Amino acid sequence: RGMSDAELISDLAGMQALAPEWDALALAAGNPVAAPAWVIAWWRHVAAPDAEPRVVTLRDRGTLVGVAPFYVSRGRRGVREARLMSSDFGVCVQPLALPGREWELAGAIGELLAPSQPAPDLLAFGPMPLASVWTAGIHALWPGRMLGACHRQRIEGAPLIHLREPSFEEWFASLSPKMRQSLRRAERLFEEAGGSTRWSTAATLRADAEAFAQLHAGRWAERGHSRLAGLGERLPDWLEELGGALLGQGRFQMCVLELDGAPICVDFGLIAGAELTAVNTGWDERHAKLSPAKLAVLRVVRSAYEHACRRVHLGCGEMENKLRLSNGIEPQAWTVIVPPSRRLPRAYGEVLPGLLRRRARDAAERTLPAARFEALRKLKP
Repeated sequence: RGMSDAELISDLAGMQALAPEWDALALAAGNPVAAPAWVIAWWRHVAAPDAEPRVVTLRDRGTLVGVAPFYVSRGRRGVREARLMSSDFGVCVQPLALPGREWELAGAIGELLAPSQPAPDLLAFGPMPLASVWTAGIHALWPGRMLGACHRQRIEGAPLIHLREPSFEEWFASLSPKMRQSLRRAERLFEEAGGSTRWSTAATLRADAEAFAQLHAGRWAERGHSRLAGLGERLPDWLEELGGALLGQGRFQMCVLELDGAPICVDFGLIAGAELTAVNTGWDERHAKLSPAKLAVLRVVRSAYEHACRRVHLGCGEMENKLRLSNGIEPQAWTVIVPPSRRLPRAYGEVLPGLLRRRARDAAERTLPAARFEALRKLKP
């Protein structure tokens, strides 16, 4: 790698010392969820007790050009899994590198993780943009004479709003007549009900984080599993620390829609460079007729224009409410790499059941009528 130098950071203090350079790299890349504030707050409040940090850094003549914040933990059967910190929360997390340095960082990841103790038996990624080079690079450049296995588990779309128009008003005018009519009606109903909108401040941050956690958990109570809702009290703690680090920079925002002073919808997102990532929304379904989640997206888009963003990332999941306002889709993939080692059979024992279940599910979804497939899906234990 010539003058490049790779290093492995394995403690919180090292991550915090790296944060200023790391944050500058995330801003240059326009990647809000690659910022250290998001990752370190996740580590402090969400990471499992047995997780061990494995942050790979790459420098060129002393300048940071790449960072990959992994952690290693034990899964079932004692299999050691390496994952990117804060991944699989609906946002698209990937290693961070300057353009043209991606394969160099991919090689450094293998060189430093392979001999580390404990060495990972598998690396799990996702959601990660399907077009990214990371899984191919890490798989191809992992050290050793043999090539390990790389399995793509599933692909899912992430809706995007490309802000091609020069202003919010012109963007709104570009929507279909039916959509504009629907949104105007929702705005009118919300106003007639006495609704109001505000944005979180340092003084309201804790209360707004708790409101988001409560609304999100309430909405998912009868809908299945949500990793965010499953965090319980850790979720507002995570958001409070995250907001405290970024709110003053205009890079963290919570849009709160209220009726009679009580929140009925809280949408929170992150900003870096020209991108706004709408992380998640919690809203009260008792007020569904007011379309609070849809109105929140309108306010987020207006905010994106005010911050000179050119893209709003709506996160994984091709839900109808996202697709109605999006004008693009970015495919996201979940991928597992099993490096060659003497523990490979044990690692496959961990990976194979999930792969088989997913393939069976995909086959059923392709061949069965939609109603029959949905009925079978609800029967799962």
